Amino acid sequence: KAIWTISTAMFVLGIVLTIITLGFTYIDVKNVRKNVFLISFIGIIFITVFAYVIWFGIQLYKEHVYQQKEKELHNIDKFDNLTQIFNFDYFIALMKKKKNPFSLVMLDIDNFKEINEKFDTVIGDLVLKVTAKSIKDHLRYTDILARYQGDAFLIILNNCPPQNARILMEHIRKSIMENQSLSEKDIKLSTSIGIEFVNQEESTEVLLRNTLEALCIAKGNDEGEKIVIYKKSLDN
Repeated sequence: KAIWTISTAMFVLGIVLTIITLGFTYIDVKNVRKNVFLISFIGIIFITVFAYVIWFGIQLYKEHVYQQKEKELHNIDKFDNLTQIFNFDYFIALMKKKKNPFSLVMLDIDNFKEINEKFDTVIGDLVLKVTAKSIKDHLRYTDILARYQGDAFLIILNNCPPQNARILMEHIRKSIMENQSLSEKDIKLSTSIGIEFVNQEESTEVLLRNTLEALCIAKGNDEGEKIVIYKKSLDN
């Protein structure tokens, strides 16, 4: 399609240039004033076609850049081997393409270190898998879930205000805490959650920092206040 459009544009441009050449060939210099309309008309056609060619070239370049970004996405390893959800690198690539508004959520398992020390890494891996599944089971197909670092997870809740995100994350916290497969092993998980509402363009570094700040506050709170919305998100 692109080649066909370029060929058509070049063909039309060739015709216009031919018309201009013929026009100036047959126009008597002494009678230029009588042919002002013809010259102006030909000039307008030339400028219009030339502008179209430039515009199309810009669109073609944008399409090329977009295809390159898509190719980069496909070249990234998408999944975390243990939990089979997206890994951090792929999450960031998706996040950069995501249109706001959305809520960015960071969830961390409070007592993961103690579980690993009390049991073993096999149980620790089970905890991570159960946590990932519990989160995923509550998300919509438009939401995005990824493993962040160790026992932390990142979530994008598409077109979700912070208060709605809080309600959803309360359900997820309860689901993780009451998980049957962990209860059978006498494991009760506690999680802390930070939420940042994104409704304007901002760098991924700033968004992650804000969400982490809310999470750190949540980790220092009592059990009843384990979900914290970044302050400026509430102001928005």
